[in-house]
Amino acid sequence: MAVSGQQTLTGAPAAAHTQTNRLFMLGAIAALILLATFLLLFRLDQYPAPWYDEGSHLHVAKNYALYGVYADSSSEGYRPFGPAIGVGPTVMLPVSAAFSIFGVSIPAARVVIVVYSALTLLALYGIASTFLDWRYALLTVLLVLLAPTLKFVYYSRTVVGEVPGLFFLVAALALWLKAGRLSLVRVVIVGVLFGLSCITKNQYALFILPGLFVCWIADLVWYRQRHWTHFIIPGVLAGLIFGGWLYIVIVRLGQGDSFAENLATLRTASEGAFVVLTSDSINRVARLISDSGLYAALFIAALLYGLFLSLPRTRDGQQVGTVMVMLLVSSALFAVSLGWDRYGFAPMTLSALFVAHLLRDLLRDWQWRAMLEKPAARVVGALVMSWAVVMIAFPLVNEVQSVRQQGSGDAYAVADWLNANVPPDVIIETWEQELAVLTDHNYHYPPQITLAHSVAETWEGGPPVSQFYDFRDYVDPAYVVFGPFQYYTGLYLPERMTDYELAATIGTYEIYKKR
Repeated sequence: MAVSGQQTLTGAPAAAHTQTNRLFMLGAIAALILLATFLLLFRLDQYPAPWYDEGSHLHVAKNYALYGVYADSSSEGYRPFGPAIGVGPTVMLPVSAAFSIFGVSIPAARVVIVVYSALTLLALYGIASTFLDWRYALLTVLLVLLAPTLKFVYYSRTVVGEVPGLFFLVAALALWLKAGRLSLVRVVIVGVLFGLSCITKNQYALFILPGLFVCWIADLVWYRQRHWTHFIIPGVLAGLIFGGWLYIVIVRLGQGDSFAENLATLRTASEGAFVVLTSDSINRVARLISDSGLYAALFIAALLYGLFLSLPRTRDGQQVGTVMVMLLVSSALFAVSLGWDRYGFAPMTLSALFVAHLLRDLLRDWQWRAMLEKPAARVVGALVMSWAVVMIAFPLVNEVQSVRQQGSGDAYAVADWLNANVPPDVIIETWEQELAVLTDHNYHYPPQITLAHSVAETWEGGPPVSQFYDFRDYVDPAYVVFGPFQYYTGLYLPERMTDYELAATIGTYEIYKKR
């Protein structure tokens, strides 16, 4: 009886401790879900303000939903390149379905990206749980959600391909690294997910496909843990999916008399984004990866620590090494790009896994109660608290303020004005792509190659984009609408607007009418 009583006395506190831990875990998960829901959904129609890139992608989804044509469009007809390949069918088709069900609107389209974002965070938690306990897995998700330089919330609320492409990448890695036997079915699904990531955002293919090859070589030479089919099957499937989609875009959806002509048009329309290596691009990349808004400037430290963790020639070492290969190859691609934060989206996200891992290993063995009695330990404690403020508290406040206060309804107000004052059949010249989503007017947009000239001017010191385009060479519009993208690029010169008068000013937009 004494033994039984002793077991009861010692077992009760242990059970109570377990119950407390379980309640704490559920509370932490619930708090994170509530925070993410607010950051991803509140004022979804207003923040961020509808803009050029988002509108250009939504043209394709709108045309497919209403007319069954997978292409961009302007007053002269359909255009097959540009937005039709900038973001893949994994985004366009769900958005088109949302348009068919709920009507064409920006909030309906953005909900699709919000769903992708929620799935991405869930898959990221799954990967983190492979290496870390639930507390640091949640920390990984929180870091990604709040890192100012990453702008995860921003890209989760607008129709671009970064977050959906990241979802398929992270889901593939989570399934690949999941414990248990790696069956043929699982390997096939992994390959399909990698392939879907490649066609969602083409820049992902530039590091996923080489990354899969490097993972195979690393296993052959160093780890020797898996059968070759575990690498070849995903790589071949991903390559076939990506190659098949390029064939559809260039040959089936393309215009022109030959494959070579369509391929040349595609290459010209997307040139200048990678393998830039100018002093400005190198400086932009360096500033981003060392910025305090990127996990309190721990990106480089996480990269080095991840390399250290991937050295053991064990199954665990290979799992870490698999993520590290994708992180390193995507970082190398980012290093030779224009240095836009969007091109660093994947490596900056993956690095959060190793930031959390580094912090876990630094903190897990510290005896805080004993250490805080020593002066040196108080300094360490102050530094850790300062890190927490920089890493979590400040970004949290900033994100909440952005969602509550930034963005505007100017584009919606312009659409209302056009619907009330402009007949639907007259031609409107503009470079504000979002307007074609909000109204059904007859818009003429600059040729898609104009965007490449604008990028070259803005980011590479090229000649002014206005030298390459004069709308009077194409159309004689009754109205010309200036908006945020015109003020950013300076495409329309004042001397070409002498026979137009200002009809309305609405926020950041100006509407000109021909005299």
